Amino acid sequence: MKLCKDELLLFGGMYQITALIISLFTSEIAYVINGFLYIMFWLAVLAMVFNWVPKLVFQMNDSFPRMSVFVASIGWIPYFTVLYALVSTGVDFLVSGSNSVTVFLNNYMSVYDVYMAAIVISLLYAAYKVFYKKEDLLMVCEPIGR
Repeated sequence: MKLCKDELLLFGGMYQITALIISLFTSEIAYVINGFLYIMFWLAVLAMVFNWVPKLVFQMNDSFPRMSVFVASIGWIPYFTVLYALVSTGVDFLVSGSNSVTVFLNNYMSVYDVYMAAIVISLLYAAYKVFYKKEDLLMVCEPIGR
């Protein structure tokens, strides 16, 4: 069975929304829960690569197909943040000393603007897909044994 990008994006969006809600609380328990959730998210992504997709993803898509499109539209955020952290770590390794802070701050502002614009564009495209295009919103890939 092949793995669809929609499954990964929907799962990433579900994680992103859950992590955002938990991060609104500033207690130590919320930090621990958020860290545990982060580890579980990446373990689930690893399992999805090996074709074990949590039923929660398909239940979400079957029960709420329109909302799934919006959730999947922001599903790229967790993957982007990891890639950005790796790239910024590489830049920090190449540029050391006080110059690394300057390089980071100069790059952070432009990346932040692009990041916010990409979120808005993603949500606008999801609205277009749901309300105007009105194509079949259910995922094409099916889980094993379904």
